[in-house]
Amino acid sequence: MITRPTLHKATRILNRRAHSSVSADELSHFSSLASSWWDPMGPSRVLHLMNPLRHDFIASCLASGPPSTTNITSDNTSDKHDTNSNKNNKNTLRYLDVGCGGGIFAESLARTIPSTPNASATRTQAGSITAIDPTTALIQIARDHARTDPHVTSHVQTGKFTYRNCTLEDLIAEKQQQQGGDGEKFDVVTLFEVIEHVDTNASSSPLGFLTNCLRLLRPGGWLIGSTIARTFPSFLVNQVIAEAPWPVGVVPRGTHEWSKFVNPDELEGWAQEGLMRAADKGGVVAGAQALDGMRWVCEGVVYFPGFGWKLVPGSENWGNYFWAVRKGV
Repeated sequence: MITRPTLHKATRILNRRAHSSVSADELSHFSSLASSWWDPMGPSRVLHLMNPLRHDFIASCLASGPPSTTNITSDNTSDKHDTNSNKNNKNTLRYLDVGCGGGIFAESLARTIPSTPNASATRTQAGSITAIDPTTALIQIARDHARTDPHVTSHVQTGKFTYRNCTLEDLIAEKQQQQGGDGEKFDVVTLFEVIEHVDTNASSSPLGFLTNCLRLLRPGGWLIGSTIARTFPSFLVNQVIAEAPWPVGVVPRGTHEWSKFVNPDELEGWAQEGLMRAADKGGVVAGAQALDGMRWVCEGVVYFPGFGWKLVPGSENWGNYFWAVRKGV
């Protein structure tokens, strides 16, 4: 017999998934990779190899336009970062990693957080990171692996590094209940190899997903990610070759769906529309003013067997590329 509390819980889960960007097929696929997620020679090998370039790209974005260090709350008051209480602390940025999987990027970023507040500025200037993913098996893997590194473990214990098993929509709903509807926001939101896996249905879309990410970003902050262009060369590289049987292929078959790939111009258009939608409040529809101060960055990246990932400017339409949008101050 199903009890009323159990029935209510099941109903809440179904309702949440009905309004979620999470695809059941994607959850199943990535759950199957959980046991090999941290194998540097396994199916996620190319993600491990991409980490250094991810850090370089983030650093270049921050150098071209650092996020504001002031949090604007719903009552129009300014609220300095807690970590700024120590004026010598140069690493104060709050990161949110969306779709963190088993933590390959999130943990690498956590390692850059210094143990002492007066340390020299790091490339990422990270002061804390929250990493979220809807896949329970991967969050469990991520939390277990974090315990293998004492430096990372110390950040988990102090709350500077947090894993959460939730969807982006869950986090948005939680933030809306804080501080009169806005809640605390982040300096940098990362979205690596995620947008091409977002479910598209009557209640979700990549545009809606990006808009929600931008809603969690403070003025002057950066939304930074990577994805794959939907072109014939990318089809050959990322589906025919990359998903070929071993030893040719580098990712498991079924990892990618070519129709979900996103071209750079499409993504830039979504980013612009997302900024305007994110600025919509109280029945007021934002216009071009929401794009004031916006900055768009896009660079192609190519994987060379034996050498790893390299930035190749102008190769954005070949396949993989990094992208970033800075929210106006």
